[in-house]
Amino acid sequence: MIYVYDLLLNFQDVDRLVEFFEWSDDDLLEHIKKIPLFRIHSIDMDNICFGTVKFDTSFLEKIKFKTLLYKKKKTITYAALFCDLNRTIALEISKQGEVIAKSCLLLDEEGDVIDSSQDLEVFDISYKVLKKEEDVSFLTRSEEFQQRYLYQEFKSLFEKKDVDKLTYLYEEVFGHDDSLFDYKYERLLDGLSHSFDRRYQNLYEVVRLSYSKK
Repeated sequence: MIYVYDLLLNFQDVDRLVEFFEWSDDDLLEHIKKIPLFRIHSIDMDNICFGTVKFDTSFLEKIKFKTLLYKKKKTITYAALFCDLNRTIALEISKQGEVIAKSCLLLDEEGDVIDSSQDLEVFDISYKVLKKEEDVSFLTRSEEFQQRYLYQEFKSLFEKKDVDKLTYLYEEVFGHDDSLFDYKYERLLDGLSHSFDRRYQNLYEVVRLSYSKK
């Protein structure tokens, strides 16, 4: 087992993942001093991110009191980072093995964790899948993540009325025209849902890069 040191986590309700660009000033961020890290299979990452799982007590014993906060040297009883070399997620787990909360990472910190995981052996984590998310798409796991990511980005820009950035992303996909802001938003979402292709995959890279430069 190895540890990751000095990172911010934003533990939220387990119903959905809150990506780093959705974090709010009102969120209670946890400044983590150290937390155990496990490299896992991609199928396990899918189950953890988008399903309902219950961890075995044998795994809970491995991580018990291993996550330390800077705040008054408090610990989180059961918490860990999981990485599949594509993304990283942090979980807080109950003593019954159920996931209490999930946190994504800031973009630069996630990149550092992925780098740290490159030489780790894949850990065969012990858990049961209680419920799987329905998957009716024909996208790969990576494409599905990109699709979710862009959806949240478009939604956030629309709600903030960020005309300039949303227009820029629109023109990266469809080229310049004089259509209204609402139409550009709806057309981006429609294309994302029905014709996810290389244009959107390239757009995903553009958006990720825009945050990494901040």
